[in-house]
Amino acid sequence: MKKCLALTLALVLALGCTACGGSEKKETKAETTAAAESGETAAAASDTEYKATDIEYHSVAEIQKRGVFHVATEATFAPYAFKDADGNIVGLEASMAQAMADDMGVELVIDDMAFDSVLPSVQAGLDDVAIAALTPDAERQKSFTFTQSYLSNGQMSLVRAEDVDKFKDESAMVAGVTMGAQKGSYQQKVADTLYPDCTGRYLETIPNVIMDLKAGNIDIAIMDYDNAYSYAQQNEDLETAFVVPMLDGDEPANCAAAMKGNEDLTNYLNELIQKYIDDGSMQKWYEEAVELQLSLSEAE
Repeated sequence: MKKCLALTLALVLALGCTACGGSEKKETKAETTAAAESGETAAAASDTEYKATDIEYHSVAEIQKRGVFHVATEATFAPYAFKDADGNIVGLEASMAQAMADDMGVELVIDDMAFDSVLPSVQAGLDDVAIAALTPDAERQKSFTFTQSYLSNGQMSLVRAEDVDKFKDESAMVAGVTMGAQKGSYQQKVADTLYPDCTGRYLETIPNVIMDLKAGNIDIAIMDYDNAYSYAQQNEDLETAFVVPMLDGDEPANCAAAMKGNEDLTNYLNELIQKYIDDGSMQKWYEEAVELQLSLSEAE
């Protein structure tokens, strides 16, 4: 399964919205900032009657009035969002966010933070939207309004190559097995729910989970399909193992999240997402991100 990276994009969802015409955008690098360091968030002062905690503050019209589109992400999640050799945030989601800002006619600011801070940042009004490979499970949908899926690919397990025969299917997930995932991620929730007999060890970033796996601190990592395949392709000592199912009622989707009830913004973004899928931009950004990730790995 190690060389099957290309199959995942075939699962991109084209849901809901009517396609819009549009020409291919020139790729640009997103302006990036750490919200905690810069203070330049969507909550910055502007000529508006709304507060940053108001849904209306994050409407398309208000974003255009301020001239800045603030996006929360966690930039260690290749090929979605990661940093290039110069420290710029790149990847599928960065390219998509830049295109969204361009279509709105505003500047893009990507606020990079710990994954478990991404959704709270939107809820607090510090960012307009979170774009961080978010699965819209039932629990999250109680607090946020999600866009349609821009990429759907499910979950996969990753193990050391020497252990691949031990983990042919879920029957291997028994007491004594230590599993890893990104802290606060949907995969952590899945791991705890589906494999309660195993011991969980959850870290802040996917690269740290990979280091843990290589060091033997965990036996198996549960992650997004693309993460698993990418790391297997980059590392001869790692192999993908078995497909990890979604929890009952959850769909294998990656969506952007806005404040609960912000249909004005999510409906607008849905139109853009559908356009990017239909005109081939999403496929292009994905392929460019995978190629860049591999080139950065080879340069190390």
